[in-house]
Amino acid sequence: MQKPLKSDLARILEPIEPHLKKVDEQIRDRLSTGVPLIDESTRYLFEGGGKKIRASLVILSSGMKSGPPDEAIDLAAAAEIVHCASLIHDDIIDQSLLRRGVPTVSRKWGSRVAVLAGDYMYTTALRVAVGEGARSMFPVLVAATSDMVKGELYQLEYSGIDRIDKRHYFTIIELKTARFMAACMKMGGVKGGFSDEESDILYNAGLNLGFAFQIVDDALDVMDDSIRTGKDGGNDFYEGKVTLPLLHLLENVDGGERTKITEYMKTPTPEGWEYVKRRIQEAGAVEYSLDVAMGYNHRLMESMDTFAPSLYRDIILELSKFLVERKY
Repeated sequence: MQKPLKSDLARILEPIEPHLKKVDEQIRDRLSTGVPLIDESTRYLFEGGGKKIRASLVILSSGMKSGPPDEAIDLAAAAEIVHCASLIHDDIIDQSLLRRGVPTVSRKWGSRVAVLAGDYMYTTALRVAVGEGARSMFPVLVAATSDMVKGELYQLEYSGIDRIDKRHYFTIIELKTARFMAACMKMGGVKGGFSDEESDILYNAGLNLGFAFQIVDDALDVMDDSIRTGKDGGNDFYEGKVTLPLLHLLENVDGGERTKITEYMKTPTPEGWEYVKRRIQEAGAVEYSLDVAMGYNHRLMESMDTFAPSLYRDIILELSKFLVERKY
């Protein structure tokens, strides 16, 4: 269930809602070709609205000096297009059937169309970054996009329960999530007239936000019930994804139990999930993970203290606090 999350985000982001509407318009315009198969498959996931966190980071960072410039809209749209393309490709790799409560692009149109739709979206977004007035953004967006692809490959290499440790986990979420959020804040900063040094501070703030955001997401998957979290738990377990709560548990059990948990992960069953979830909770692994996320958020807040108070800076702080403290 995403309605409570969207509702709270809408409240926090209300001051930039007119800008986000322009982002939606840009996305529709950039992905319109007149070819039904391309238009329908590339715009499909946007029809549900989405949270637009990455677009918001671009706009908010760009507005901290004197309000968001018009050029930030294009970059915010490009960021959302890249993010959506990565989701389409992730769903192919994971063989996922649902995304945002609807059938995935690969399920609806098949993997061949989904691969090509994602590729087209990547190239469309990067074309924005070499457009008039945005050439300096091209290396930033390309690097962030490349990192997401590397992160997916790194995850395929090290995600197995027999290979992964916390070092691998943090590398995966840095490449797949944190560096792209960091790039969004840096691109916004550059567009907003900040110096290279200030834009790098924004990059580090976004990096910390990305770590915190993903860790909380992973912790929510093993929290107690769907009423509290707003979604069914155990998705990561059933998909064989090893996240921070599980890694913390594995560090605090003996060899026999580690072997038992490993077998449950290799052959997921409802019985295995109930056992693993109970042991994660008994080990305090959820609380540990949320504490780690709070640490990253604290570093974000320290970075943002560099900048003068403003409406947009304060929204970034409120957004980060909400994303870390949310229970759904």
